[in-house]
Order: sequence, then structure tokens, then C-alpha cells
Amino acid sequence: MPAEGTPEDRERSPKGLAGTVVKGASMAAGGYAAAQGLNLLFYLVLARLLTPDDFGVFAAATVVLGFMTLVTESGMTSALIQREAGRMQEALSTAAVWALLGGTALSLAALAVAPLIGFFFDSSEIGRIAAAMSGVVLLRTLTTTPSAILQREFSFMRRMVVEPAQVVAFGAVAVVAAANDLGPWALVAGQYAGALIDVVLCWAFVSFRPRLRQASWAMWRELASYGRHILVATMLLRSGETADTVIVGKALGEGALGQFRYAVRLAMTPFQLLLAAAAYVLFPAFSRISAERGRFNAAFLRSLRWMCVLGFPSGLILVPLGLPLAVLLFGDVWRQAGYAAMGMGLYTGASSLSSLASEALKADGRPDRLTRMHAATALLTVAAMLALLPLGLSAVAVGLSIGATAGAALGLYYTVRIVGVAARDIFREIWPPLLAALLMAAAMVPVEFLLVKAAEKGTLVGLLLLTAEGALAVAIYVGLLALLAPATARELLRGARTARGSLLAALRGSPDEDALDEAEAPLPGSTGA
Repeated sequence: MPAEGTPEDRERSPKGLAGTVVKGASMAAGGYAAAQGLNLLFYLVLARLLTPDDFGVFAAATVVLGFMTLVTESGMTSALIQREAGRMQEALSTAAVWALLGGTALSLAALAVAPLIGFFFDSSEIGRIAAAMSGVVLLRTLTTTPSAILQREFSFMRRMVVEPAQVVAFGAVAVVAAANDLGPWALVAGQYAGALIDVVLCWAFVSFRPRLRQASWAMWRELASYGRHILVATMLLRSGETADTVIVGKALGEGALGQFRYAVRLAMTPFQLLLAAAAYVLFPAFSRISAERGRFNAAFLRSLRWMCVLGFPSGLILVPLGLPLAVLLFGDVWRQAGYAAMGMGLYTGASSLSSLASEALKADGRPDRLTRMHAATALLTVAAMLALLPLGLSAVAVGLSIGATAGAALGLYYTVRIVGVAARDIFREIWPPLLAALLMAAAMVPVEFLLVKAAEKGTLVGLLLLTAEGALAVAIYVGLLALLAPATARELLRGARTARGSLLAALRGSPDEDALDEAEAPLPGSTGA
């Protein structure tokens, strides 16, 4: 149901935020996991109905859409979430009006540049698809304001309901269209279906409705003064992500680009799960306690611990299992995507740390540092990918890991310098899970490539073997973590039980008091979480 009352009426005090964050992270993760499970099923079907060239054509055609959406959003979502309660109705109305006007203007701009995209890739079909996709820019920007309201209020309807519904709409339409031999146009139809559902449901779950008379130029400038840094920083980061499409698509061809995008999908899934579970709630939570420096720093370190414990093994498991995962899930034609996924092993862990540092800097009122951080990430990613290009697609994928690692290092450096978290405390949280994950990946490589060889088996047998290898990898990682950081390993097991209890309680509609009590426990040696 839509939240009732004004945003000012529903502001939470910082007290008790730890329990809200843990419970919310569990709900967000559960919703995202459900959406991604559905998404995986649809892409399993699409991988057999469409070719790598089809996916490559679509990726090339949509290369500038991310930039268009960012320009319209202008950091408005972050500005609305970080903003204190004063004049919220005016701020929300201003952001909504700007999204409509800016989204319309940028959709027209995307339509205008579509022929240039087709010319760059020397493909008239790419140009036509780019033109057809221009309307998605407007649809995406229309969700800016309701999404900010839901995140600000720690409402998880977007994660639990909207995103799964969006995936179903995309997948159902895309699969039907692909089955009717529409090729890459099936993805266009699916994108529109998902975007429309996103707009309708996002606005359905908030009671706020914009009023034109409340929108003002002065409020837009106030919001933009905070959001402009995030806009520039995110555009720089997105430029690095766009560069891989340009580099691979132009130098290696549309088929290689399709393989690369599927590899990125494998590498991004665990990262996006962490992002859905953590960043969605950490930014508003950090913003509420940023004035309490001791509590803020302790919360950052606790979050860092979880990002490391979950992020590093989730990415590095692709080194031994990326190839069989791609072949068994998507078919042997996607073998190159599996090799590329192996090169992205450090991407998940590094990107998780970079994202955490970004949320802390934004909450601390220093989004300006994100510009330097993301500029360095983009430049190093492009440089590494270009340097490794002569070695082929898998080497180019390694460049993605190199850039993400550099961005994470710079983000943590700024966290030490600006937020004031001690470097030794950061190092103490990072090295045990990183070392345990590296050793786990090293141990599993000979298991897969010399003993099991799951990629060479039939689909059913191979998937069963892959599941057993995954269980073995988890056991090795937890065992190593218990040796290197016993307290962290115990917290991992305890946290898994807590998150499960919180999620089940949320689904039942009743609070899990034990989980919340445990979530409120302070970090060892700290004054609170």
C-alpha cells in the first residue's frame, strides 16, 4: 500500500537504525534475489532464442542511454535522500517536474544522435534500434522521485514488488518476441514493457503527487548544488562502463560484444545483490547518523566487513567456475563469455568496496570526491582494456577488474582522509576475507579443470557437479576465514541466521525481535553500530 502522510511525518530518528538496516537489507536482498532468479530464467531462454550478435547489436545501440538518464536525474535521487526534512514537498515537486521536462528533452536528444551511433558501428540496424530506444530515457527518469521517497523511508516495495514485476514484464514480452524471430528487437520490446511497469508501480506505492505550483527554480538549484557532483562522478564512472562496449564492439565485433555483456551479467549479479541488500539502505542510514562521528565510523567498518566477507568470494568463485557456469546455463555457444567472466573475478569485491566508500562520502556531504574517484576508475579501466586488447576478449575482461580495484583503493583512501576511518581498521577488515577468497579460488581451479570438468558434462549432470563444487568452495572459504578471522566467521554464520529470520518475519508481516536485538549489538570495541 502507498505510504501515508508527508515525508516529514515519517522521518525516523537515528536510534534503532541498525535493526532497520539489517532487516531492510535482508528484505532488499530477498526481493533482488527473486528478481534475479526470474531474470536468469528468462535469459536462459533468450540465450537459446537469440545469438551473441543479437545481444551485441542491442548493447551497441543502447550505448548512450545511460548517459541520457544520468543527465536528467542530475543526482536528484541522492539529493532527495540526503536532504533534511525541511521543505520536502517543494523539493519532491521540483524533482518530479524536472524529471518530466528533462526526460522529454533527453529522449529527443537520444533520438537525434541515433543515426550517429549507427554510423559509428557501421550498422543501420543499430541506428534504428538506438532511435527506437530513445523513449526509454523518459520512462526511466519518471521514477526518480518515487524511488527516492521509497528509499528515504526505508520502504522496500521497490525491491520486493516493483523489480520482480518489472523483470517478469521484460522477460515475458522479450521471450515471446524472440520466439517470433524478432532478433534484437525482442529486447527493445522487453525493455519498454519493463520500464512501463516500473513507472506505474513506483508511483502506485507512494501517496505523494507533484504540484506544479510548488516546483521552483530556486529549489532545483539547491538540489542540483548537491547532486551535480554525483552527476559528474557517475557520468565519469558510466563512461568507463560505456568504453568497454565501444572498445569490444568496435575492435572485436558484435559477437564478441554479446559474449562480453553476458560475462558482465555473470560478474554483476553478485555485486548487484550486495548493492541491493546494502547500498539501498546504507545511504539513507549513513545520512541520518553522519553527525555522530563515532557511530558513523563504526557503522562503516561493520558494513565494510560484510562487503568484504560476501563480495570477494562471490566474485573470485568465477575464476574456477565461470566457464562451466556460462556453458551449462547458456549453452556452448557462450563459452567465450565464461572465459571472460573468469577475468572479472575481482570485479565484484572491488566494486562493492567502491560502492560502500561512495555511500559514505555522499552521506558525509562530500560527493565532490566522487568525481576524482570515478574519473580515476574510468581512466584506468579504459587504459587497462586497451593495453590488453591484443590478447583477446578474456584479457580485456581482466582490465575491468583492474579498473574496479583501482577505484576501490582510491575510495577507501578518501574514506580515511575525509570520513576519518582509521586505515589500520580498514585493512583489518579487508585482508582476512580477501586472502581466504583467493586461496579458495586457487584450490578450486584444479578441482574443476583437472578433476571434475563440469563444462564437458551434460547439462543436468554438469549442473549437479557445479552445485557440489559451489558447496565445496563455500566450505573451503568459511574454513579458511575461521582460521584467519574467527570472530568474523562466527559473525558470518550468525548473520546468515539473523538475515534469514528477518526475511521470514518480514514475509509473515511480524517483526523478528531476536534478529533486531542482535542487529543492535555494537561492534567489538565500538560505542554503537
